[in-house]
Amino acid sequence: MALVRVLKKGAADAALSYKQLLVIWVVSLIMILFVSFPLRVMLNAVFGNSMAVMRLTDGFDAGLLGDVGKPFLYLLSAAGTGGLLLLLAGFLLYTFFAGGLFASYATAWGGLKMTAFIKESARNFLPFLKINLLTLLIIAGYTFVVLGIPAAARMALSKGSMPEGGSMAFLYFIWILGLPLWLFVADASRRWIAATGSDRAFRAMGAGFRALKERFWLSYGTVLLILIFNAIFIFLSFWYLTSSVPEKGGMIFLFFILSQIMVFIRLFMKAWRYASVCEAAR
Repeated sequence: MALVRVLKKGAADAALSYKQLLVIWVVSLIMILFVSFPLRVMLNAVFGNSMAVMRLTDGFDAGLLGDVGKPFLYLLSAAGTGGLLLLLAGFLLYTFFAGGLFASYATAWGGLKMTAFIKESARNFLPFLKINLLTLLIIAGYTFVVLGIPAAARMALSKGSMPEGGSMAFLYFIWILGLPLWLFVADASRRWIAATGSDRAFRAMGAGFRALKERFWLSYGTVLLILIFNAIFIFLSFWYLTSSVPEKGGMIFLFFILSQIMVFIRLFMKAWRYASVCEAAR
């Protein structure tokens, strides 16, 4: 079966790029620590050895705002700003490294040496950034058509009241089913750039739509199945992380190691999608 062959080949190619994935993981970890350490210092400066930390372990206590005062508001502001910067930096970081991964999966010689991987990442960064922004615009428009317009129409008919969740469930389901289409087009577009060496984003998007049209069910099924595996893994990861918060030093270290293993598995699954799309779009 073609779908099974594509997924197996994609998984094998992603596994062979483990060195590149390790580099991405290390850089991601450094980026996260760069934001989290200043926040940890601010947290210690605000709370110190007070009982406020014990109160936070039982859930958020609004009384902390009055007890701690403005420093706590500064901490919340810094955490929000740091989170936004982390999201932006992560978006740019993964856009950069995607250039090297796609070059590795789309070219005839396969795996790249580390120097070539970084070189291809830098060469493909700008066209990949354009494709990512175009894809975000497409998904935003798709979301507006599938969810925004029906929600606005329902609000108008119900005289301004918000539509009930049950009435929108079917539209959410349709939106989720349509998402693999746009992800495949984006991935196939990036594959075209990596394989041809071109930097024309619009032409690449056209190639992505043609690849979707030529082998629609294989293309759609490839991304859909990988997204399902991703969703299951993310659900299990959140369930584990939220149900097993450690309290002692040794367990905290073990918890950190397991969480980083989960992050690396997520990187592998992203690479699995990239490699599978490259195989499906050949």
